Amino acid sequence: MGEYRKIKNSKITNPSSLEDIKDGLLKMILFTNLEDVKADGEKYKPIAVLKLTVENHLNENQLSSSQKEILKLLRAEAKVNKFQIVLK
Repeated sequence: MGEYRKIKNSKITNPSSLEDIKDGLLKMILFTNLEDVKADGEKYKPIAVLKLTVENHLNENQLSSSQKEILKLLRAEAKVNKFQIVLK
């Protein structure tokens, strides 16, 4: 059984990016509930990944306090709903 990763890429930049993150969370709900995923007859175990890109920041330590709070809430949501978060 292979793995299939569905990645939704969102940016943490400004308040308007919150809409993109909300869109990503909605998609994570859909992707984490996929069952019986097959491609060319081969069964895959789907892994949902929310990829967050942070403009003008090199690492998590350089995030603003509001960005850190968003990330904290997203990590809690990811744990509850069993999806991964990748910070780039």
